[in-house]
Amino acid sequence: MYELTEDQRDLKQAARNFGRKVLAPRAMQIEQSGADFPADVLIQMGQLGFLGLDIPQAYGGQGFDTLTSAVILEEISGAWFSAASYCMTLATGPIIVAGTNEQKQRILPAICRGELVTAFALTEPAGGSDAASIQTFAARDGDDYVINGTKFFITNAHRADVMVVFARTDKSAMRGEGISIFLVDKGTPGLVIGQRFRTMGHSANPIWEVVFDNCRIPAANLLGEEGAGFKYLQNDFAKIRAVYGARCVGVSQWAMDYALRYAQERIQFGQAVSSFQGVRFKVADIITKIEAARQLSYRAAVIADRGDAQAPAAASMAKHFASDICLEATSEAIQIMGGHGYTVDHPLERMFREVKLFQIGDGTSEMLRILISRFANRSIADGGSAQLA
Repeated sequence: MYELTEDQRDLKQAARNFGRKVLAPRAMQIEQSGADFPADVLIQMGQLGFLGLDIPQAYGGQGFDTLTSAVILEEISGAWFSAASYCMTLATGPIIVAGTNEQKQRILPAICRGELVTAFALTEPAGGSDAASIQTFAARDGDDYVINGTKFFITNAHRADVMVVFARTDKSAMRGEGISIFLVDKGTPGLVIGQRFRTMGHSANPIWEVVFDNCRIPAANLLGEEGAGFKYLQNDFAKIRAVYGARCVGVSQWAMDYALRYAQERIQFGQAVSSFQGVRFKVADIITKIEAARQLSYRAAVIADRGDAQAPAAASMAKHFASDICLEATSEAIQIMGGHGYTVDHPLERMFREVKLFQIGDGTSEMLRILISRFANRSIADGGSAQLA
């Protein structure tokens, strides 16, 4: 189990203050304009220690455990979900686990300073949730690898200084095997940024098609061992999904807090909207669900750091439940504010469009249900109980 330390509570408050003073106001401006996430805010986040949360201190990061990262990301996400995408990413996990010292020194400190942006290139046109079916292929050619294939929905591909790319290196390997990870630098010949996919929200971190057309990279850009790519992701997925649950909680909480402040000031029929029983019951139900999602996410973070067999199921439960609650919470927050909640003058309209991604990105809710049920069936078959220990 867990109990937040005084340091973790202080970090949570610091992240909340930064979110209110810096992130939330910029979110309204940037997301409406369609501009990229601002470089100056990224630098500021680095200076304040909100980047590289899981990166070891030896490489300029904070070296936080997953629970501490989740506590911080909850507040950053509530203020501006797009900002939290830079604090702890899937792209850095394989570098931390499998990168050489040279690779780490070249990339990780710059990430922590906000000077370098990464992209995580896994998803393909025919392989989203089914990541093991990727068809991008990297062939060894002397001292190089030549990559050919197409990736879809790659966040910030257009501005990424380094891409962490998954490619098959053994076509005869069993499913899920024979897949390697490569570092592909911006400007490499044969690396082509294709179409931008227009999305409902998150315009500050747009998603792109990426084409590898005989893209030649040095063999030294291989990350870890050839064919061991998915091995480096297993525990990282659990950590990312646990903190993703906390990120959903942050958006849910910020949405409800915003609506409640409005409801306390809005007078109808001679009394504050917040005093009506219909609103009070609605609020009670939602904040109870938010708190349940928070506790589930925090516990999943602790289990992820243990690295045991329960970690994927715990993280899947957290993300699955918290993303559903987030969609419900933002919808109810708009309802509490009525017509004002529906206007673009308030952040709830933006949040409502953005939260649908939470049930799709980094593992769809349907896929997470499969992982959870697989854990339950295996636990019962082994003579145990389908619960987290």
